[in-house]
Amino acid sequence: MHNPIDRRAFLTALGLGTGAVVVSCADKATTTDASGSGKRRDAATPDDPTDAATSTTAAVVETPQSPLTSDPFVLGVASGDPTPTSVILWTRLITELTAPVDVKWEVAADRSFSRPVASGIVTAAPEWAHSLHLDATGLDPDTEYWYRFSSAAFTSAVGRARTTPKPDASPKQLRLGFASCQDYTEGYYAAHRALAADELDLVFFLGDYIYEYPSTPTSVRQVSDGILTTLDEYRRRYETYTRDADLRASRASCPWVVTWDDHEVENNYADLADNGDMEDAEFATRRAAAYQAYYEHMPMRLDPPSGPDWRIYRSVRFGDLAEFFVLDGRQYRSDQACNSRLDAIVSRASCDGMDADERTMLGPEQERWLADGLSDSDARWKVIAQQTVMSSLVLGDLILNVDQWDGYPSARRRLLEFIRDHEIGDVVGLTGDIHSAGAGSLAIETGNGERLPVAVEFVGTSITSSSLVDLVPGGAELVTPENFPGIAYLNVKLHGYGRCTVTPSEWRTEFVVVDDVRNPDAPPRVDATCVTPAGTPSVTRV
Repeated sequence: MHNPIDRRAFLTALGLGTGAVVVSCADKATTTDASGSGKRRDAATPDDPTDAATSTTAAVVETPQSPLTSDPFVLGVASGDPTPTSVILWTRLITELTAPVDVKWEVAADRSFSRPVASGIVTAAPEWAHSLHLDATGLDPDTEYWYRFSSAAFTSAVGRARTTPKPDASPKQLRLGFASCQDYTEGYYAAHRALAADELDLVFFLGDYIYEYPSTPTSVRQVSDGILTTLDEYRRRYETYTRDADLRASRASCPWVVTWDDHEVENNYADLADNGDMEDAEFATRRAAAYQAYYEHMPMRLDPPSGPDWRIYRSVRFGDLAEFFVLDGRQYRSDQACNSRLDAIVSRASCDGMDADERTMLGPEQERWLADGLSDSDARWKVIAQQTVMSSLVLGDLILNVDQWDGYPSARRRLLEFIRDHEIGDVVGLTGDIHSAGAGSLAIETGNGERLPVAVEFVGTSITSSSLVDLVPGGAELVTPENFPGIAYLNVKLHGYGRCTVTPSEWRTEFVVVDDVRNPDAPPRVDATCVTPAGTPSVTRV
């Protein structure tokens, strides 16, 4: 377990050190909230934060003369969890220094920084691997910004961020991407280079940012360490992945909204159930290390973790066009049925207890939070951004993956019946995990074998991680849309991401793929386009 966090370490970890000097977008001096929450408090805050106006000029803040002797910004920059008036700005300094380091941050209205908006000094604390999570506040809604960091003689790359529209605004369009599963050892990140070039409004990364196991002599790229268990090992793995130039470009191209899956800790873990011989207390220590390393490398609007339990599920709204419910399908779930954490393909007939009502994917509290959010939302599109496939992938008696929602049928039924019973229209699932791309309807199975569609799901393939279809008895020839009711599109071999254009009248998803992850220069192409019209829980491939 980690030692208790002292107040200075807590504040500096968020980029809010007690000695911070900040000039806000409206040229107001700011101070740190005396509650110790780590959130910045403006000296004069408007009653409605969405009415805040952005000044196009800002007082000059000098770059601090820190003791850095080499470029610390090799992991690049990122932004995340935007609101109408703020966005989280992230970087992590790679340095041998063991003391806190002062860093200047800047926000501008143009890429050349000729129109500065805000700047200030924050402190990167060694307790949090010199990572920064700066909440840039007082920004204009639905506006594009650029940002960077500097210290001593070194300046980071420039990142592009944007705020979301006001909650009651009616944007005509949202362009977003979703991606997952980027095993560094299995290929290059050409898909991330394409994602960066899209310059979208938002990207949802749905888990498996790193993989916790070692490379092999035949791996495309090598990583240090064996199976990860300690904080230093997890930190080194994140550093290896994030040094990749294409991934850095993708993270800098627009705000990311992230959640984890299993490999950020261990393959197919469920709550405190691991795949080895660890006792719960030992695995909790490992999970705490993994969660801290995850926080240190992600642009998240969250207080840092202080142990093995950390709530990361949250929502993001884009005007009245879309509201996103970002789930955690790992930390609260029941163990996989039939002791199937290592072999997820299970015969239903041999697996008693899988249908038990008490089995849960999200845990009772998160289930209630999601239900309340869906029923309260007045957005056109209610989007469930989550890890594992909701659609049913069953061949005869064979459940292809009980780590997915197929292994938690009561939990899935509760969710889909809630959507039906409360008439929650236009629900879209965005999913990762399975290393395959697909699109189809989510339906309640009636007693007479009929399907009642109530939502749709778009599943993104992996950035690089290898296809799982070879594990299926019968292989790829059985994993086709014809064998799975409600599926409009399925590709089990290619790698890439999903690119969506969302309007009040339709949701359009393009499945962007690269043909060879072993080629760092592989060009992108669109393998399929699928459309869901508003008001109809169906998917058509066009």
